[in-house]
Amino acid sequence: MKKMNKIIIGTAAVSLMATMTGCSTGGNTAPVKDAGGSKDGKPVEITFANWISVEDATKDAYTKLIADFEQKHPTIKVKSLGIPFAQFKDQVLVNSAGGTPPDVTMANQNFTAAFAGANITESLEEALGKEYVDDIVAGSKAGVTYSGKVMAMPWAPHPNALFWNKTLFKKAGLDPEKPPKTYDELISYAKKIAALGKDEKGNPIYGIGENSSTESYTGNMLLRTTLSYGGKFVDDKGAVVYDQGSALKDTLAYYKDMINNKVSPKGAAMKDLRGMFANGTLGILIDGDFGRSSFRTMSGKGEAFDKEWGVSIVPIGKTGRSETVFTEHQLIITKAGKQKTAAAELVKYLVSKDAMQIYHKTNGVMSSRKSIAALPEMNEDDYAKVFNEQMKTASPLPAANPKFDNAMKESSDMIVLVTEGNKSPEEAITTVMSKIKDLYK
Repeated sequence: MKKMNKIIIGTAAVSLMATMTGCSTGGNTAPVKDAGGSKDGKPVEITFANWISVEDATKDAYTKLIADFEQKHPTIKVKSLGIPFAQFKDQVLVNSAGGTPPDVTMANQNFTAAFAGANITESLEEALGKEYVDDIVAGSKAGVTYSGKVMAMPWAPHPNALFWNKTLFKKAGLDPEKPPKTYDELISYAKKIAALGKDEKGNPIYGIGENSSTESYTGNMLLRTTLSYGGKFVDDKGAVVYDQGSALKDTLAYYKDMINNKVSPKGAAMKDLRGMFANGTLGILIDGDFGRSSFRTMSGKGEAFDKEWGVSIVPIGKTGRSETVFTEHQLIITKAGKQKTAAAELVKYLVSKDAMQIYHKTNGVMSSRKSIAALPEMNEDDYAKVFNEQMKTASPLPAANPKFDNAMKESSDMIVLVTEGNKSPEEAITTVMSKIKDLYK
């Protein structure tokens, strides 16, 4: 654990206090009996570390959710600790190590492993109860279970599905109503779109957007693609087997082909790819269920932009099924938090029917609770139905090891080596896998 703390302190670039933003919006409802409030009826303040309050695509949803929660729980006030995603993990770890953890924190499958490894997470069987834990979708539950205990509450599962630009499909001679069904079709369609060259403004048109920046999310997406080629990251005992067989080599060869032949842009992060899809210069993007709201906002066209694209499950690869991953948003009650009862009330609310309907309506996100995912309100259109269907074959990221996030960042270097370093897939694997295996010792 001392070694973990050194890593945490060493990687933090900015103090948590520098990024705090206060947010407390409540209703005018008179105080009522509230399980999370103080005994004298005065409001209890809880801190909620999150990144959705500081992102343009989710600010509106955050404001509505907290306002609704405070109206329903008038003796609890929520103070937002808004932290940009890039600094989120390190800053929560630093603040927790310093003795001032938030009461509730967002996480994802990369972050939760580090939080559990640093012993700052509270078991949710005790904090929320069996009713909530047993209602979690199986794939999501597997991704938040550590040593037999559920340490985070899956909030929004975000399974990745395929978005395609109908206008670019038509220009490339493809049927705009028929997305690729197999990986061979995916590659063929992407190359035909890239062959269009440039748009009327002189911007290059790319067929598909594959993450290739050096960051852990790129590693997640590399793993997602490797699953389609028949690979896996760890075996049933947690040992790294990423380099066994041909799947990783084949995947890196695919990246090398797509990026070096300008079918996919070089060095792109997901925010770059979303912007390109929104401005009509990217034909295909595999992204999460919040894609619709992001594209509406970034395109400047709002709901009218929906007519220009479609969404479908990820094409079938070598495994014979649609392989993808949950890039899940999760909620954690911190072990050292001072207001655990009120914190539990916030988590229960955020995964409730009322909250998920708000979040679904504003951002198109789905629910990780079986009872809510099945509601007609969460399956009201083809968009929702696609993502609920995709959840059936989505895999949790194999993030049980606290070093998983570090390993994913290291693995992104393999893409850089084959696309910018002129290395073969075999050379890239040899260079990087030794570092990843050292992390897991």
